[in-house]
Amino acid sequence: MNRFGKKILCGCLAVSLMLTSVGCSKKTENAEEQTTSVEKAAKVNNGDLQGDSIAVAVGKQGVTYDEYLVYSWFLKNQYDSMLGADVWNISVDDHTIGQAAIEDIVRLIIQIKVMNKAAEGQGVTLGVDEKEDIDYKADQYIATIPEDVQKANGITTETMHRIFEENLVARKMYDVVTGSTQVSIDAATTQAAKVLLCYLPATDANREEVRAQAAGYAQELASYQGNFYSFVKEKTGSAPEEVILGSLDSRTNLAANVLALKKDATSGVIEESDGFYIAYCLKANTKNLNQAYVEQEVEKQQKDAFRTAYEKWAEGYEVRVSKSLLAK
Repeated sequence: MNRFGKKILCGCLAVSLMLTSVGCSKKTENAEEQTTSVEKAAKVNNGDLQGDSIAVAVGKQGVTYDEYLVYSWFLKNQYDSMLGADVWNISVDDHTIGQAAIEDIVRLIIQIKVMNKAAEGQGVTLGVDEKEDIDYKADQYIATIPEDVQKANGITTETMHRIFEENLVARKMYDVVTGSTQVSIDAATTQAAKVLLCYLPATDANREEVRAQAAGYAQELASYQGNFYSFVKEKTGSAPEEVILGSLDSRTNLAANVLALKKDATSGVIEESDGFYIAYCLKANTKNLNQAYVEQEVEKQQKDAFRTAYEKWAEGYEVRVSKSLLAK
């Protein structure tokens, strides 16, 4: 449920492309909640929320209900036209998509605020030209929004400027951390393959059962008349994952087997600690593919470094969320 919400938030603002790499907090604010903090959170308003009500607090900084509504509008405006307004009422796992979206918007706001607080502490700010440029873009964006829509969704010049500016600062903080992350990969010896993966997760409790299931799939594949994609979807209900996988992967048995495959070949059952895999090779060990894999791994290590930095920043602030907001 939250994965859907996080995915659709990607289109809201440019910085959300970066935030998806951080991931949402593992906490779900089912009530007014506090996290271990250094800076105490401001009070939030419960009951009937008005535009100037404080809906979220990250440390001493309060976020008004109007600001929340603007973030919510970014999301709703983008997806109503694509999926229809009724999408928000669809229930998945005892939640509607609309309810999950509220939680993810709150997490996004918290992330933006935490990153801006970290930026302030490290002296990362917008230059005069940057501020003028981003405010101009915000003004251009507001000009495309009908006045009645602006009024209904708390959209003001001041709020939009703040959102655009804070997202740009958050983007700069991401670049500061990832730009200073030292990544050492020997591209000359790194190999990769592009594959489709059929993955069957297993635990100690069901490992032998899943092993037998995987062996059955491998046997059926040997005489299957269709393609690997259709087989996996037919058997598991989900399409196989397309990935670039290579010699830097921590799943060493999987990597070794995948790198031994030739194009259009299918592996046997590959066992790893997290379960069983069957792989189909789409492309094997080309220079361009290997380079793409190195870039993928560099990005992964940078994201891991940023995630670590963000988690440390977040520990410094108590967070409160309005019960009324979460109950909507």
